[in-house]
Amino acid sequence: MGISLNPELMLLVFFLFILCMILLNKWLYKPILEFMDSRDNMIKNDLENASSNDSEIEEIQTKINNILENAKKEATSLRERAYEQAKLNYDKNIQEIKNSNEKDLANFMESIKKEKEELKKSLLTKMPDFKKSLNAKLKEM
Repeated sequence: MGISLNPELMLLVFFLFILCMILLNKWLYKPILEFMDSRDNMIKNDLENASSNDSEIEEIQTKINNILENAKKEATSLRERAYEQAKLNYDKNIQEIKNSNEKDLANFMESIKKEKEELKKSLLTKMPDFKKSLNAKLKEM
């Protein structure tokens, strides 16, 4: 038995091979390649979105930092204004109290002068009685 080439069989195998390649290409390779391309596109879009999200995050972080800086500046100015207002109120109250104390001191000094004069008058009017009582005490001794 010898091995011989059968052109009809070779043609049939070639035809089946081509048919198998066409069918595999249509049903298997193209769907897999389309799926892989769509997956690559999806990954690329997700990476672009992630990078745009990073830029958005940086922008938002910058805005937040600006807002915090402005808030700190405003808080500082409010604190300084409140300090100045409190200082003015304190100085005003101290001045009012000083004025009030000066008035009270002047009134007190005036009343002491009046009492001194009244006491002097009272002593002068009672002086003869004191002299009599002093002389009586000296005579007893």
